[in-house]
Amino acid sequence: MEVTIEEKATFDRELKFVLAAVEVDRRIDQELSRLSTTVRLPGFRPGKVPKKVLEARFKDHITSTIAEALFRESFPETLSKHELNPVDQPELVFGKLERGRDFTYSASIQIYPKVEPTGYTGLALTQPKVDITEADIDKVVEEIRNSHSRFETTPGREAAKGDQVVMDFEGFVDGTAFEGGKAEKYVLELGSGQFIPGFEDQIIAAKGGDAREVKVTFPADYGKQDLAGKDAVFQCTIHEVRARIRPELDDELAKKAGVVEGGVVKLREMIRERLERDASVDSEKKVQKAVYDALLAANVFEIPSRLEQRERQNMLAQMKREYQARRIDVSKMGVDDEQLLKLFGQSAGTQVRLELVLASIADKEKIEVDEALVEERLNEMTVAFGDRAAEVRRMVRQDQERMESLRHTVLQEMVVDWIIKNSTVTLEPCSLDELIGGQKA
Repeated sequence: MEVTIEEKATFDRELKFVLAAVEVDRRIDQELSRLSTTVRLPGFRPGKVPKKVLEARFKDHITSTIAEALFRESFPETLSKHELNPVDQPELVFGKLERGRDFTYSASIQIYPKVEPTGYTGLALTQPKVDITEADIDKVVEEIRNSHSRFETTPGREAAKGDQVVMDFEGFVDGTAFEGGKAEKYVLELGSGQFIPGFEDQIIAAKGGDAREVKVTFPADYGKQDLAGKDAVFQCTIHEVRARIRPELDDELAKKAGVVEGGVVKLREMIRERLERDASVDSEKKVQKAVYDALLAANVFEIPSRLEQRERQNMLAQMKREYQARRIDVSKMGVDDEQLLKLFGQSAGTQVRLELVLASIADKEKIEVDEALVEERLNEMTVAFGDRAAEVRRMVRQDQERMESLRHTVLQEMVVDWIIKNSTVTLEPCSLDELIGGQKA
């Protein structure tokens, strides 16, 4: 079979296959011989149906069977021979298959770029090192007290941050009320950040029975495009101010926070352990990000459009899953899928480039996925299922796509670990607030 490969663009290739007429005739006769042994037609004895009758009766079946067989035989072989690695399934165009004529078909593909990784050894990395302080623990203790607090209506009290207010409000843009801008007896916790910036601050010091006119500007990236960037006025009526009554820090509160024995002392120990564990994870993430940034800066190259499009779709699907888990209806955000896909453009391209670089490093340094580490990650993923963990692990193992995705993730982790081990890492003292705020990298 004659094959030609045409370079249409940087990553676009069109493969053209031609089967000579004499070979077409041979294939047709071969398929007819096969059919003659299996087909039963009224008026003919088994195996005695004339080939002309078979060819006329089963023409479409014969041509499609031969075309599919030719594709299975020629396409993978050509990819292997010419070292072409397509990013997805080919776009196929089949010509007409008939006796006495050459048969042609074409396959249009995009191929992965050949990445020669650079700048991934001998990096100078800085890793934050956090020592958890008593003040850090105190902050968490206060959060626990707040989470177990109750609210009590207090006549004459001026609303303060942390209090609840019960209020009616109605919003107007250019003097016109807008959809979703009105509520009655709404309970708002001041300082919670539930409302757009500036709203809650203007309710501070209000008392029950007060009326407030709140002037704000919707953020430019607000979910509803008809309100984004617009000035608005909210007419508010305060019905109640509820003071936050926080419980004392004692053994009873410790029990409510999950401490079985040991009271407040044990509670503080548990908080320290959790903060140290979380700080360690966040510190490692900072180093990983530094590695990613270094790789992206040192390895700049074009990527196939189909890879970027696929990553955008993956990001959109992931966002929808996360929003669905939080019971947020994406369809009511005022943006459609096309708009969201455009927003993912730059980040999708960056993610694709990073994955290609990591894969090329794994290949160059002969880093292979550790199946024991895959099992470890699988156990971590399923431990939350409790008694059903073993069953869930079994289901995941039977899902080839999910297992390949997990192996892919583990291999990327291994590559990053290899890079870090072959770099110089300097520990830099850092407060917990700095770590969380991203001020230390």
